[in-house]
Amino acid sequence: MAAELLAVEIAKFLAGGASVLLQEVLSIDTRNWTTLHHPLRHNPCCTACGMAASSGPRPLMLMPRPMACLQDGGYRSVPPEQTFEKYRHLISPITGVVTKLRRVHEDGDIAHVYVAGHNGAFRMGSLDFLKRSLRATSSGKGMSDIQAKVSALCEAIERYSCERRGDEVVITDSYLEMQRHYGDDAIHPNQVMLYSERQLAERKAWNDRKSMFNWVPEPLDATMPIDWTPVWSLTHQRHRYLPTQLVYCGSPASTVCDAFYAVGCSNGNASGNNPEEAVLQGFLELVERDAIALWWYNRLRKPGASMRDVDLAYPKALADHYASIGREAWVLDLTSDLGIPVFAALSRRLHATQEQILFGFGCHLDARIALQRACAEMNQMLGLAQDGRGGSHPGLEDEETVAWLSTATLDNQTYLAPAAGVPMKRPDDFPICHSGDLLQDVTHCRRVVEQRGMEVLVLDQTRADTGLPAVKVIVPGLRHFWARYGSGRLYDVPVAMGWLPEPRTEDELNPIPMFM
Repeated sequence: MAAELLAVEIAKFLAGGASVLLQEVLSIDTRNWTTLHHPLRHNPCCTACGMAASSGPRPLMLMPRPMACLQDGGYRSVPPEQTFEKYRHLISPITGVVTKLRRVHEDGDIAHVYVAGHNGAFRMGSLDFLKRSLRATSSGKGMSDIQAKVSALCEAIERYSCERRGDEVVITDSYLEMQRHYGDDAIHPNQVMLYSERQLAERKAWNDRKSMFNWVPEPLDATMPIDWTPVWSLTHQRHRYLPTQLVYCGSPASTVCDAFYAVGCSNGNASGNNPEEAVLQGFLELVERDAIALWWYNRLRKPGASMRDVDLAYPKALADHYASIGREAWVLDLTSDLGIPVFAALSRRLHATQEQILFGFGCHLDARIALQRACAEMNQMLGLAQDGRGGSHPGLEDEETVAWLSTATLDNQTYLAPAAGVPMKRPDDFPICHSGDLLQDVTHCRRVVEQRGMEVLVLDQTRADTGLPAVKVIVPGLRHFWARYGSGRLYDVPVAMGWLPEPRTEDELNPIPMFM
């Protein structure tokens, strides 16, 4: 049958008629003989029929960008409905960058969560790891169905964009030679990753845990030629250089070296309707995870934030929804010395041996949006819990997550509870730092870290075959929320802010690494 259809379409084409297969793939389900059309788009950078990718690095040029869409989920230059219509053609199980897009559960108008496609942003270290990763997906959340749908779609495209293809601009040389040619503009990977010397020495023990996230790389051999990627410094307005393995997922050290010197991940990766929107979102993710790391590893007692005593409908409704399924929900203020609002939303089962504690995080220049983002993200974990239907976790193979859901309680993880005797925070307690223009907001964020001796680096990862602006934002010195125990803010900020009388030692840090 397929051959006959193909013959008919070829005949139409040769006769000058219109073919339904022009720039499309037709699939036939022989179970019910239904057909589906899948758009087949030309890749402008195809090595056989396209234009070669850029031969050299280019500066990142940002421009004023007024925010036209001010919604509870964030400030955007266009409404989410418009974004979805522009990029929905990328969804197809056969030809799509995004293989699927579906809602996770039907919980009325409260828990809006979507999953999209296959998340390839993991290093495949074994067959078992590959099998677990193939079942992983990008996900999206929001205050509304369309926000969650667009969030998942854009995250999947973002993950696609951050994977190494081989046509990227790179320089292959050793760290010593890069320093000789470029001086301090060649940045050692551990200035970004921030592993401790002890972790590097004990890397085998760390990696034997088979964690999905908390891997420790080899110490960099400064004489070994590896690939380096130019990244644009918004602070100094020039290119600097980072190992390609650090800024692209799935990248080897170089074509002549398969060592594992740097952990490529999606931290600071973001997409948006324009580069300014993407840079702002990537920066806010870095601030969020830095604040989480300070709280989590130091097990700090942080102030609570009200879900009910605020003029926000979503947190109240979510608290009511969680109560209806036997759960308690609360929020912590994790805002760090950077002053940009960061919140953690948490929930536990009541009257159960396994409390199955869930959490989500949110960061924004507007505290109201940061609070609501945290609540929405917590919904992404809701599907992992059983909500009173027993203690097993079928289909969940990540041992760290299973251990957390099975054993963590508010009694044995006391830092999850609001600090006693401290007034509850409200969004009105935080200054509103957004300006109404995305470029001005990026400039404000840049100055926040520059005042603390750090800089903002950006790698443009936009792919020609998607068209969705995608970037990776890097701020050396800010902490990842994975287990990275090198010196710096993890130890210094809690003391400087008066949260601890003295720095923790590495042995005193939380023995449970963050597993998201």
